Amino acid sequence: MAGILALVSVLVACEEPKDIGLPPTTAIGVLYTDTLTVKTSTIQLDSVENDRNLRLFVGNYSDPVFGKVSAKAFGQLYVEAGSFKTEGEMVYDSLLAWVGYSYVYGDTTKVQDIFIHRLTQDLDTTKRYTSNSSATYEAQPLVKIQLTPSALGGSKSVRMPDALGRELLDLSKGSGVTQVDFEKKFKGIALVPGANNTTVFGFSNGVVYLELYYHNSTDTTKRYATDFSMSRARPSFSQIKVDRSGTKLAGLSLNKSLSASETGGDMFVQGATGVTTRVLFPTLENLKKETGRIAINRAELQFFVKGSSPGGPIPAVMTMAETDENNRVSYSVEAGTGNKIYHLLQTQAGTYQTANKWYYPQAVGYNTRQKTYAFDVTTYIQALLTGFHPNKGLVMFPTLTPSLVQQNPTTGAGVFLAQPYVFNQLNGAVLNGPVNVKLVVFYTYTP
Repeated sequence: MAGILALVSVLVACEEPKDIGLPPTTAIGVLYTDTLTVKTSTIQLDSVENDRNLRLFVGNYSDPVFGKVSAKAFGQLYVEAGSFKTEGEMVYDSLLAWVGYSYVYGDTTKVQDIFIHRLTQDLDTTKRYTSNSSATYEAQPLVKIQLTPSALGGSKSVRMPDALGRELLDLSKGSGVTQVDFEKKFKGIALVPGANNTTVFGFSNGVVYLELYYHNSTDTTKRYATDFSMSRARPSFSQIKVDRSGTKLAGLSLNKSLSASETGGDMFVQGATGVTTRVLFPTLENLKKETGRIAINRAELQFFVKGSSPGGPIPAVMTMAETDENNRVSYSVEAGTGNKIYHLLQTQAGTYQTANKWYYPQAVGYNTRQKTYAFDVTTYIQALLTGFHPNKGLVMFPTLTPSLVQQNPTTGAGVFLAQPYVFNQLNGAVLNGPVNVKLVVFYTYTP
């Protein structure tokens, strides 16, 4: 349908109304333009929240495009079933640490060291942590895990100190321990990369856990197990540090954006570090110079991709969001849940509805043939022209899935899922071509 609309629009734009069957007195004109100025810059987003995400980043990688990346992960552990209580005389057997990953970024040819440390600082359940956050931990690691990275993912376990295993089992005796009490006794863990690591792992939140084995002293044939896992139900986040020295992004900071002229024509997007391309439409008001009222038939924003970095492929899916003058992604706090609802670019059919008006997010796939991401900005441009929305700009960042809102199978209500699906990729995109970005608009004006 979109293709038909575009074709009809082109025909109308090239012919007089009387030539295509419209009455000569009909005051109508359908026009096309792809020459509106799109102002682009590479910016550093403020406060990149990755708390309770689907991925926890751990590792190091020297990226020739985006800079040297170093990542640690921190998190509370969730007690299986919310509490831990045993009956009878339980005997400790062993304590294992498990880590599972489904994402790697960087050099996959070398064995990588991951150290597990015990936190010495409480994590705040009411706080949303960012990539700049940190937490203190014991200098001496509890254990070291060695992983050989694979693009297919993997997992590994290692035995933890018996002293810690016995300490955890002791908590279950008598009246047992609740989640709140457990966090006072064991604040959580930190995952720290080895100094010589060359890969960043994306550990799956929920597949990082401690598994405690024990048995009853009167029955040695039956073995029990209790898990203590990192979970999106509890605070967990990644600290990500970047050194951009020697790259085109060396001058980038929260207070300093980079124009295309400062980066050799290139624009950049890397979700997990908060590097993104911001677009503004400074000449959009020129459309109002036409006589009459403006109606946008279709508007498409096209991003031309030059490539990525050696660390990973071009992101498969991108989304866009409104931003403010302080380089923060705009959001609303949802009544009832208190969740942040990002103001993502909406699909045309669902934009700006009175109820749940941000529940129609737009996410587009990478077109490998044309090497573009193409967003439908029809309703957004119309909203700017009518003054319904301020012209503060849009930013883009990768997402793991185009389905950022899912339906609750029980209530049928929409569940906004952007928070766990964004800011969790290090593979980014470099934009360039004949132009970085182009805005194509078909519009109509009437008296």
